[in-house]
Parts: sequence; C-alpha cells; structure tokens
Amino acid sequence: MSDRQSVQGTLAGHQQDPDDNEYATPPEIWRPLSRAVGGFDLDSASGAEPTPIAPTRFTAEDDGLRQPWHGKVFCNPPWSTNGDGSAKHDWLQKARTEASRDAVDVVVMLLPADTSAHWFHDHVLEAEAICLVGPGRIPFIGENRNPSFQLSISVFGEVQRPLLDALDTLGAVIRGKTVYEPAIQTRFGGDRR
Repeated sequence: MSDRQSVQGTLAGHQQDPDDNEYATPPEIWRPLSRAVGGFDLDSASGAEPTPIAPTRFTAEDDGLRQPWHGKVFCNPPWSTNGDGSAKHDWLQKARTEASRDAVDVVVMLLPADTSAHWFHDHVLEAEAICLVGPGRIPFIGENRNPSFQLSISVFGEVQRPLLDALDTLGAVIRGKTVYEPAIQTRFGGDRR
C-alpha cells in the first residue's frame, strides 16, 4: 500500500481488514433493540461481542446459515470482503426465509447502508422496517472500529410499536416504503410534554 493510500484510508475512516470479519455490535445499538422485543432469543452470527446479545448464540463454527433459527433473532453477519456481496446476500436470504417460519417471531439485522449494492435492493428494501442509523456513526467495539460507512438495521417478520420506537431513537425509520413519524404526545389543552 502506498503512503497516499494509507493516508486516504486514515482520513476516510476504518478500512476493513480482509482477514477480519468480526465487527462486534456496540451496546448502543443492540441493547435498546433487545429491550424493545423483550430480549433476543438467538444471536445467529455471534462472536466478537464481549457481552452476549442472546442466550443462544451461533458462532462461525456453528454456521448460523445452516442452523434453524427461533424466536426473536439478532444478526450482525460476518462483514465479508468477497467483493461480490454474495455473503451478505446469503445472510439476508436466510433472514427472510427464517422470518417466514412459525418458529421465528422477528429478525433484526445490522448491515452497512450500501444502497448501491444488489443485496440491498434485493433484500433490505423488502424488510418490514429499515432504520438508517444516524446522523453520525456509532463505532463498533474494539480499537480502530469506526466505520467509514452508514449502518442500517433491517427488520424481517412482525414489527411491534416498541421496536419501531427503539429504531426511531437510532435513526430514520422507513416502514412500508414511507418514513415513520412517531406521534407527538400532548396533554389536554394542546400542551406538549
């Protein structure tokens, strides 16, 4: 890598190490989502988080793509650098398939907000709810884990109001291809709380 590329990478933010797929979900993201669904039952792509997100966790060795999912599922899949997006496509296809099964209530998935990618158009835009996290960027857990890209949270399956409200605290929420606007609470007489 040239000095210029190194400086550009430093200025642009984090550059993904092609040998490192583990990007631990920050608690600022998963905790409010977990509270909103009454706790996640399964973390289908666990590994780098120091605190378990769910009581059942599939690691790389378990291969969450090959396991049946259950209950309320959180998924921050491996951040593959295979270049063609097939890994993200595979995880999103699995999330959509599992969300349609009776054994799964909801799948909440964290991915880059890469609106130019085929997998984003093929799968993310079909989610029941999408949150574009921000403004700003929330760093992943660990040293030098500040993303140079925006994050998105996709929800497949039944989306309850508490989950929409939790997503709304993290960014702009799109539901049914419209922007979700929570109702402003007022007191009698029109006074805002």
